[in-house]
Amino acid sequence: MYKTADLFTQKHTVVHLNLKKIQILFRLLAIGLGLLHVYAAITSQSMNADGVSYLDIGDAYFRADWVNAINPVWSPLYSGILGFANFVIRPSIPWEFPLVHLVNFIIYVIALSSFEFMWSRVRTQEAATESYTISDVWWWTLGYLLFIWISLSLIEVWAVTPDMLMATFVLLAAGLIAEIRLGRDSLRLFLGLGVVLGLGYLSKTFMFSTALVFLVLAWLVQRWTWASFKKILPAIGVFLLISLPYIAIISNAKGRPTLGEAGTVTYVRHVIGIPYPHWQGDPAQNIVPAHRSRLIHRSPAVYEFGDPIGGTYPIAFDPSYWYEGLTAPISLQRLTSPLLASGSYYLELFLHRQGVLFACVIALYVMDRKRKWAFAEILRTWALAIPAIIAFGLYALVLVEDRYVGVFVLLLWADIIANIRLPAMPKGPAWLNTLSAVAAFGLLSNIILFNLDGFARLNPTMNARFVESPAPPAGPVAVAQSLHELGIQEGDRVGVIGYAYDSYWARLARVKIVTEMLETDAEQLWRGDKTLEQSVLRAFASAGVKAVVAEYVPQYANVSDWHQVGDSNFYIYTFTE
Repeated sequence: MYKTADLFTQKHTVVHLNLKKIQILFRLLAIGLGLLHVYAAITSQSMNADGVSYLDIGDAYFRADWVNAINPVWSPLYSGILGFANFVIRPSIPWEFPLVHLVNFIIYVIALSSFEFMWSRVRTQEAATESYTISDVWWWTLGYLLFIWISLSLIEVWAVTPDMLMATFVLLAAGLIAEIRLGRDSLRLFLGLGVVLGLGYLSKTFMFSTALVFLVLAWLVQRWTWASFKKILPAIGVFLLISLPYIAIISNAKGRPTLGEAGTVTYVRHVIGIPYPHWQGDPAQNIVPAHRSRLIHRSPAVYEFGDPIGGTYPIAFDPSYWYEGLTAPISLQRLTSPLLASGSYYLELFLHRQGVLFACVIALYVMDRKRKWAFAEILRTWALAIPAIIAFGLYALVLVEDRYVGVFVLLLWADIIANIRLPAMPKGPAWLNTLSAVAAFGLLSNIILFNLDGFARLNPTMNARFVESPAPPAGPVAVAQSLHELGIQEGDRVGVIGYAYDSYWARLARVKIVTEMLETDAEQLWRGDKTLEQSVLRAFASAGVKAVVAEYVPQYANVSDWHQVGDSNFYIYTFTE
């Protein structure tokens, strides 16, 4: 008997060591691929428009500029993290964007730890002795592959957005819910849940609704009694203690109650279809926004928008300001289009991109067709799928993007995979191992193909716009350095001929874009004569700009009075005093 026990102990130890090796291997794979994506982002001077606003707000925090720091559209926590990094390191122009991506990588590593915390607790539910469950090795293999693919392909570790930060808090909250489901009810656990949900809201406005769902789940996974409800009161109290002050501040700034304006802005643009930027209203229907950019040159159109909004590009810094006065009624007719688009997106996501995993999981559940569940058991056993499904539905009403739903895809699969059960039958373990291997191969293939495609597109010529010019576009660092070489100082006002939303050089040069001629109107300028050019430049000068940056200038344009940025198709016109 002792020899049998010793053999069992040795076998268990070997399995445990093999599992540890697999976890270390996949952890290193996740970190290594994350580093490669950060390297790609740094070498390509990657930035996105939302990131510029977050950086601007972060700077405002650390110079105590509360007028610009309090922003109802962009959430504060991610801005504060970026602002802290810039305040401490104080990077030079070439190093600001790399610093941002290093911060994003740190957030990614923390999210990886949050995933491991959650994944280790979801699987601890006990299975019936007469059934087979997926092995620990395949459980962790599928989990890591899902996390890697979702983080790199959907959320995108290189994107300067708070989605990875929000994912960290979602995963932590899910892990805490899983612990509550196991019957653990310490005060520290519920206080921790409140802190995580509060910080989640400060990382992204959407987390407020998600937090409410998690708080309800904290009750549903227990017995539905008043005694169990009282246990979650500390979590509710801490969550409100963290979130309500910020809600009060932005509500005061907007002059009305609001949890945040990001959803409203997205609804206005993507559901109502209001043009962006420089919407001037619809006089025919007597619709005039309370605030709008000023048309200072009619043909081609030049817009001015320097005051009263701050930031590198005021139109993007607080989009809600420029849409004030517009009513945005919700109607079923308006929602039809986004619902159809969202439905198509979800079908493509689950049946195409995750089709192999989806098919394998469905096959395993079909094999367990005799299993029956009570409604209360479904709520408790598949609790983590509930916030995922609700999130999918809420996003479907307005706009679905990969980075929005990424973490919720992981949450959905967590309980679905954890609850796979096959009845005791001769080939049960073989089916589990075979289909788990096929699902893992499908996920691994997605990761490989995504990375091969992404790194192939690092070739700058593949990202250049197709314009009638053999010259390449200039990088944001080169434009910022050229502006300083031409005497443009930090804080100066500049104009853009192009699309200022993507003019990341302005952030690096620390200048403020206050006038813009859209790229779609620029052809009239470049094909016009010197009289038209001087008329346009006088309009720019009337707004007090020190320079105008023209982006993607075609070869046929007469730019004899402009300064070329290197050998690119970017040009700068400076105004002498």
